Amino acid sequence: MVSAVAQTEVHPYDDDGYSHGGEYYPPTNFHQTNNNFQHSVGHPPMVQYSLSAPPNPPPPMRPYYHRPDGYSAAQYRPEPGYAAPPAPQPPQHQHQHFHPAPQQMYYGSWLGSTNAPINQHQPMHYPFYPILPPDAQHPRRKTSTYKKDNDHYGALELNVFQVENENIASALDFVNRNPNATLFDVEGIITDLAKVDEGASRFIQKRLKLGTDEERRLGQTAALASMDDLLCNHYGNFMLQGLFEFGTAEMKKELMDAVYGQDVVALCLHMHGCRVIQKAIRCLEQKDVSKLITEFHDKVLAFIHDPNGNHVIQRCIQVMSSFAKTAAHNDNPDLASSLSDEMQFIVDDIVSNVESLSTHRYGCRVVQRAIEHCVEDQKNKVLESMISCHQKLVVDQYGNYVVQQVLACGSEAHQAAVLETLTENGALLALSKHKYASNVVESVLVHGKPRHKEKILEEMLKDTRGEVGGYCCVVELAKDPIANYVVNKAIEVSESGQKERFFEVISSSRQELSKSPYAKYVLQRIAKRDK
Repeated sequence: MVSAVAQTEVHPYDDDGYSHGGEYYPPTNFHQTNNNFQHSVGHPPMVQYSLSAPPNPPPPMRPYYHRPDGYSAAQYRPEPGYAAPPAPQPPQHQHQHFHPAPQQMYYGSWLGSTNAPINQHQPMHYPFYPILPPDAQHPRRKTSTYKKDNDHYGALELNVFQVENENIASALDFVNRNPNATLFDVEGIITDLAKVDEGASRFIQKRLKLGTDEERRLGQTAALASMDDLLCNHYGNFMLQGLFEFGTAEMKKELMDAVYGQDVVALCLHMHGCRVIQKAIRCLEQKDVSKLITEFHDKVLAFIHDPNGNHVIQRCIQVMSSFAKTAAHNDNPDLASSLSDEMQFIVDDIVSNVESLSTHRYGCRVVQRAIEHCVEDQKNKVLESMISCHQKLVVDQYGNYVVQQVLACGSEAHQAAVLETLTENGALLALSKHKYASNVVESVLVHGKPRHKEKILEEMLKDTRGEVGGYCCVVELAKDPIANYVVNKAIEVSESGQKERFFEVISSSRQELSKSPYAKYVLQRIAKRDK
């Protein structure tokens, strides 16, 4: 431990770790003492430093050590839980001196227990030697960085601490330096390369897109041999997506045979596996998609409530509805009806649970896709079931998006039902001030029929200030932190006659509105018009 006497004798500008304010830093010229080694089972000795120097001290040396992740003390300050508490960095001096590093040794594990409690009153110990082998003790190295253009797919970062296999590191360096590299140049480690990082994955995707059929076949063979590793890998799944997108029909069939050998349901619920399934649904032929969605019977609701599985159901609705509409357009009503029937089980589950799904974080997305893409008969069933509970959905955090989809894609009758809910018994004032319902009001102004817009605007322009307890609707809305956006949107979409009426009402109430911090946005629009 450092004595108080020793601290007062040291000049604050010396290299001993003391600063102007007397704050103690780990000194850079401490010396080893033979009695300060601490031994523990399974760990190499750690060195404690002391200011009590021998009569003939050796030349001063700065402690030089590395963390297990390859960062030196100057680059990384350990978080609590490591063997030693973090040490502040010594002050920078104007004159830099060369301090030779001590002899380098290799230790197989980090010193100390990572779970040991930290006692701030214990002396701080630092490993005197590096803990990495000599060939890994150099700064992190980067290769040239390329833009994501047609010739290069991202930056390939070579890091000896991350890439343990020398062959993979050499292949990364080769493809980064050679824009014309192909999959034949990395044969044997294609799938390993696809799992390394984003740059390597983009290289594989580029070659699957631009390469020959022989090159794609080479990638296909490698992928089939490592299907288990690629399907759920953060970068490897993109290789399978590329094969589905650019491969031949025969290659896609072989890939699907391999997918069916896996747990398809588990893949649909996996963060990366669901992307492969979605790409397969998008790129396969109609009969192959029909076969795939049979795996989802009795699992629709589980998929919809899952953060990954709901995307699979959305893709099924989109693709199967597209197939059915194409068949109907090609004067093949029998095929169109057959395709609609094949996905009817999805529509039935949506219709039976439309209220709970519409108010669910992921379920509302699926209901919107059904309204947007399903054929007319199926879409009308979803709309009719939704209209029966739309009053609750208008004010719901997620349900309001479903109602907005009704206004954008529904029939005039469905839009009229929503409009009636917004305007009956003076509800427009309260709903326009509501955080979620205000979105629906704006959606009517944007997507509604002309007569629906006119009804909303007339309701906003009502002025009953001459009556007991009366008010001017547009003035009250302009002063609200949420509804002022509705007023701005109303002025934006209104026709010339109604626009002038808005300007007159707002201008006549300028003094009242100027007292509200939220009405300034509406007043700014009036000021622009006056200019």
